[in-house]
Amino acid sequence: MSNEHKNGSRQGGSTLLTRRAALQAGLAASALSFAGLSPRIARAQGRPVTKVLDFETTADVAKAEQEGELVFYTHDGERAAAGVMEAFSKDFPKIKTSYFRAQNGALYSKVLAERSANRFAVDVIQFSEVGTGIDFQKKGGYQLHESPQAAAYAPEHLSTPPGHYFWVAVSFGGIAYNTDKVSPADAPKAWKDLLNPLWRNAMSTKQSTSGMQFVEWYELRKLYGPDFWKAFAKQRPRGFDSRVQLFDRLTKGDDKVCALAEYAGYSLYKDKKAPIAFVAPEDGLPASPLVAGVVDKAPHPEAARLLVDWMMSLRGQTFYQNYPELYYGSVRKDAPPMPGGNRLAEFKLLFPTKDIDDYLASRNAFNKEWNGMLGL
Repeated sequence: MSNEHKNGSRQGGSTLLTRRAALQAGLAASALSFAGLSPRIARAQGRPVTKVLDFETTADVAKAEQEGELVFYTHDGERAAAGVMEAFSKDFPKIKTSYFRAQNGALYSKVLAERSANRFAVDVIQFSEVGTGIDFQKKGGYQLHESPQAAAYAPEHLSTPPGHYFWVAVSFGGIAYNTDKVSPADAPKAWKDLLNPLWRNAMSTKQSTSGMQFVEWYELRKLYGPDFWKAFAKQRPRGFDSRVQLFDRLTKGDDKVCALAEYAGYSLYKDKKAPIAFVAPEDGLPASPLVAGVVDKAPHPEAARLLVDWMMSLRGQTFYQNYPELYYGSVRKDAPPMPGGNRLAEFKLLFPTKDIDDYLASRNAFNKEWNGMLGL
């Protein structure tokens, strides 16, 4: 589906932006200290904590409603982005929501180009991997927003220092195959099984603009060495923009195997009785923390703070875990299980931690190798 829409068109209560147009009171001191926000700093910021609906926020809700608008940039697909905005709009109907979506790399290029041109159109931005969030923070891209919801998150799930971005959720992927085309005996059980000649010209993956694909490349390269991806390239995989394309093709049998099958996408299609199966290799599953924060010079700053606090709240996190177009795992301490009863802790996840600098530095190498493999 194209990312471009008529300016002012409506879908699910949210305006879709074109590339051209897109441009109570009080909180326990212990909770504030946990989030890295001391009572002294809270007073200095002059932002009282208030309760709205069933969550606490430091946004001025009355001013947010006076601003009357909110612009959200995200890596998620159209239906997922629209769903988030619909849920927020249902809770705050006086705020008109708009969004723009693109794969992570293209999204980041867009916002950097806008900022270079001194255009500040976006209020809140969500990236599909933490490395992009770190780089955006280094460039001064975020407006500091200390959320009272931060008390429900471990320090490693917040930016350093806190207040720039937080982990909205974690997306992770394994291998999936079409059960009408592949028998259980032949199905891949481990990552190295993707190199079986059975899957030559019959396997899909994502393009280099995907944050999750970058993580998979990096983590499996660490496990098996660079020759793994050289051998994988000989399988002549097909690359696509979104998980919708990947699972549509897999369901129809256009591809027999998907080499980057997001668990969230698998869960959605399995709910629809698609003939697919999910494989979780013992070596672990590439995972990507999704990060979001208030953008510096946000045109609607109070609405932006309100959205981030809503996203961080148990209310927002429950939505992210249970909305079919998302099905993301929450790192919030009191989050309910994901659909199916699983929790993130039950999966062995692979993503950069202490080696984050090496991970960030390898981006150009990944782009060159992946684009070359896909003929782009």
